[in-house]
Parts: sequence; C-alpha cells; structure tokens
Amino acid sequence: MTKVVIIGTGLISKFHEEAVRHIPGLELAGKCSRMDDWDAALSQPGVGLCLVANASGAHDEAVFAAARHGVPVLVEKPLAITTTRVDAMIAACAAANTPLGCIFQTRCSDEFARLRKAVDSGELGRLTYAAVQVPWWRDDEYYTKSDWHGTKSMDGGGALINQAIHMVDWLVALAPPVAEVKAFAAALAHPIETEDTVSAAIRFEGGALGGVYATTASYPGRPRRIELTGTKGTLVVEDAACGSSNAGAIPAEQHRRAIAAFVESLNGGAPYPIDGREARKSVDLVERIYRDAYGISE
Repeated sequence: MTKVVIIGTGLISKFHEEAVRHIPGLELAGKCSRMDDWDAALSQPGVGLCLVANASGAHDEAVFAAARHGVPVLVEKPLAITTTRVDAMIAACAAANTPLGCIFQTRCSDEFARLRKAVDSGELGRLTYAAVQVPWWRDDEYYTKSDWHGTKSMDGGGALINQAIHMVDWLVALAPPVAEVKAFAAALAHPIETEDTVSAAIRFEGGALGGVYATTASYPGRPRRIELTGTKGTLVVEDAACGSSNAGAIPAEQHRRAIAAFVESLNGGAPYPIDGREARKSVDLVERIYRDAYGISE
C-alpha cells in the first residue's frame, strides 16, 4: 500500500482526495496546509506519492519539499507560475532522482485523444489555423473571498494562467511550436490586480496562424473551445464545462485517471505523458503572452 500526502486543503484538493480513495493500492496519509507540516508528513514511513494542490505560487516550495524526501510528486496545473520556477523544480527533482509530473486532467478525455490521433495521423493535412477560446464567467466573490485568486504573487496572472491553462496545454500539445505572439490583456469586469480578459494572436512555426482568447468576464459562461484547421480537414471541440461561477462543478473522473496514470508509471507502466518539461510548454506560452500584453522584456 502506497501512502499519499496531499499538500493543500482548498477546493481542488478534494478532487485529489476523492481520486486517492478510488485508486487501488493508495492510502491517504494526510493533508497539509502549512509549510511547517510538509516535512513531517512526507517523512512518514511508507509515503510514496505527494500530490500538490495548494496555491499555484507555492507549487515550487511543495515540490522542493517532496524532492528533499525523495517522494515522487504530481502537481496540479499549472506546474508553476514562471518558467524560471519550473526549471528549478525540474532540476531539484532530477538531482533527487524523483519523478515529477503535472495534472492536466483534460488530456485524459476522449476528445483530446481524438484530436491527438487526427494530428498525428496527418488527417488534417497541413495545419493552417489553431486556436482556443475560454469564454468563462466568475463573479466578484470568486476573487474577493480568496486570498490568492487573481494575484500576481500566488496566481501568477488571471484568466489566462488559471482558467484557460488547460486549453493552452492542448494548444501547445497539438500545434507546432509558437514562433510569434501579439497580445492584449485587461481587467474589464473584476476588482483584481491581474487580467480577467486576454486576446492573443499567434504565428506557429511552419506558418500556421491562430490565437488564444481567455476571460472570466463573459456572463454567464460558455463552453471552452479548440479549433484545428488544415488543408484536408477541420476539427472543432467544445466541452461541457460552461465556466460559471461554480468552480467546483468539474468531473472528478479525469483527476482519477491522471493520478492513476502517474501511479502506474511509478510501478513500471507507461511513462507519464506530462512530466516537468512537457508541463513547461504551457507556462512558457502564458509568459510570452503576458510579456507582449504588458510590454515586459525578457
């Protein structure tokens, strides 16, 4: 039996806890909120997995703690709020020979598998356009009742890095590398220090064009969407998540699949598909969009 420590006690940690209860061979050894509890929890005999579900801006410290104890660690999206932090996490886990993964649970969906197959098989021909849209809504209480949502220090940004990160992950997984970004960002509907709306135009290597639209200011919230267009075909996928103020209204099954896949990889199964380097790609694109939108030099 592998004991599991969950770092974080907020909303998303409940999905992690639910998954642990339904994966054979796992046993919850504890949930920690304060940093002074982490080392004690991770040093318990039999702990073989750390799930990180705290605020995004504290993911790196949790990973460093897991690496100190040689405990494999799986982190809620995004892996970290900057690529500099991601690189430090990758280095720490590599030095400790500790597996590191990131939970992008929507990659466990049938829709993503269908898109992956279409792209890999050449079904779409030469890609000419790839874009994602996340037209969601959050009311003011989502931000005002949280001590980290919508903050630069702990959320790393707003609608783009938090709500839209799954679709950004799909984009970087399915489209060619990004060559150029032109972007705008603004807080149009909420009293936050980061953005609630982003619009970015993208040119991919090879010439395809596309974009990213992310917002929490589109009442009452509509399905997120990805479009892939090529010289032989087009695929459009909209999911059932309409992005209303109920941030907890997401299916738990995909978290279970992601965590189970990571556990299987630790037990000699197929490599977990979203390691530190793969998870870095979405953070890199987010950074590039923010840099252009806010005129920040590298």
